[in-house]
Amino acid sequence: MTLVKIAAPTNDRQSLAERSGRAKEFAVAEIENGQIINISYRENHHEHHHHHGHEEHEHGHGHQDIVDALQDCAAVVGRKFGPHFAGDFHKADIKMVLSKKESLEEAVMEAYAKL
Repeated sequence: MTLVKIAAPTNDRQSLAERSGRAKEFAVAEIENGQIINISYRENHHEHHHHHGHEEHEHGHGHQDIVDALQDCAAVVGRKFGPHFAGDFHKADIKMVLSKKESLEEAVMEAYAKL
């Protein structure tokens, strides 16, 4: 099988973040033949764009910055996805997989199994 990249929001590089759009960064796991061969991290610049408790996407900005940063990924796995986040990823044809797993690696492998 070819190389597959799956992104997962994280705040500590160990576990899945509660809110995907507000995570500190995204782990990008490279999976080949059912094995994680590499994990790199991409800073989430979107989470720094909150003003006085209001998210910018409420004003029409969306999550395009996150979509652009994860464009090379087949899927993003998370605990929950808000409607704006989900809509932006759906338009970009990046699959979203919900997971209740705590472990980042377990969540990524769960998403991989669902591709």
